[in-house]
Amino acid sequence: MPARVIRIRSVDTDPVVFPQRTLDRPLSDAERFAKAATVVTKLYSEHLAAGTPLVAKTSWIRFIPADTPDTVTYAAGAGDASLGLGEVHEVPFDAAVLGLADRERRLAILDWLQQHMLGLARALGWERQPIVDAYRACRRDECRLHRRGPSKARPGRRFTAHAEYEIDGDGDAWSWVVVTGATGEVAAVSRRHDSPATLTAAARVLRSVRWDGDAVTWTPWTDDVDPPGQRWVGRVERFVIDAHQGPARL
Repeated sequence: MPARVIRIRSVDTDPVVFPQRTLDRPLSDAERFAKAATVVTKLYSEHLAAGTPLVAKTSWIRFIPADTPDTVTYAAGAGDASLGLGEVHEVPFDAAVLGLADRERRLAILDWLQQHMLGLARALGWERQPIVDAYRACRRDECRLHRRGPSKARPGRRFTAHAEYEIDGDGDAWSWVVVTGATGEVAAVSRRHDSPATLTAAARVLRSVRWDGDAVTWTPWTDDVDPPGQRWVGRVERFVIDAHQGPARL
């Protein structure tokens, strides 16, 4: 039988995973850059995983922003999945990017990521086309990752509800519930709640919507570890719908 084909499915910057407002210290410029890159790397990973396989010896890459020389020499030995290893490289970054407006910052980080993806591909003899395709797809999406979950109808009533999820340009993720009427018009929108900034979490959050009488419920924090000072694990949010007055923005 042919050997299993290993393809790159994930690229990240080893960011701080908890929401910034829950942290007990300010982040360094390198940490802020890595966190701001979250939306870009998650979207890039999604396109890599869905496109023509980028065949390698491992399935994941990590570029760690660091104060290193401008010229990067990638390690000659490729990460090996059989040893649990990925491609991990410290690479330079431009702290001035952090001062750009949101859209420009995302695109600048995408260009930074692509520079190192192509450099790594040259060093390891990878095919360029899957990398080019992922970059173009991210540009087409304007480096925005916004997802809508399946609609759930309220039993016996005219309303439906669904959750929405996005990762913002600072690297934090949010989810909220949207209630629609019989003709599809938006009747109410809940306030946003912190959610984990991963594609796996997004899928779990979007599937968690339920109706409970006059309330829509969902689980924004699907990880099993709480951020510092928070008690979010297992917490179910309720968006109450008044039976007589209809939905109201909470």
